[in-house]
Amino acid sequence: MIDVYYGSSPNGYKVLILLEELEIPYRIVPVDLNGDLPAIPGFLEASPDGRIPAIVDHQPDSGAGPPCSVFESGAILLYLAQKTGRFLPKDPASRLEVMKWLFWQVATFGPVLGQLGYFRNSRSPQEEVVDYFVGQATRLYRLLDRQLKGREYVAGLYSIADMAIYPWTVLHEKQRQNLPDYPNLMRWYFAMEEREAVERAYDIDD
Repeated sequence: MIDVYYGSSPNGYKVLILLEELEIPYRIVPVDLNGDLPAIPGFLEASPDGRIPAIVDHQPDSGAGPPCSVFESGAILLYLAQKTGRFLPKDPASRLEVMKWLFWQVATFGPVLGQLGYFRNSRSPQEEVVDYFVGQATRLYRLLDRQLKGREYVAGLYSIADMAIYPWTVLHEKQRQNLPDYPNLMRWYFAMEEREAVERAYDIDD
């Protein structure tokens, strides 16, 4: 069993999608970041930075040893993929391709789109700042569209890179992005949307 400290967010959905793909039993521990975080049993031990998501794996490796906690969504994806041997290729070249796009999402795609969301939703949004981040989002969407040309998934085979990137593209309308402008990305987007594990992950909040 895996405890998932979770709040509805693109980073939270990444982890749920992978857990659903792996069909690993898990338990949601809801986290309100505006609430009393120290009052949530085990949360700050699992996530010292007080951010979500974080997990506690009560059966690490072969099931022996103490529970293992992991924070940061990219680290969680890598941990679960390495533990199960799925969605992270063993072939060095293919593995590197997945890693490149996973770290691209963690370091660039997510932060830019997160900043866009923050400034767009601020009480007195500055259009100059919003326009800047919309322009950056457009640049990154174009890059992703080019990467998906001739590929079914971002790194070729379906992987944790797709699971990391997809939840951020779900918000494309709020990011002022028009999917038909990116035909390769749009095809990938709808293929991701139709995966049963993705549907189950997003049903968590319904």
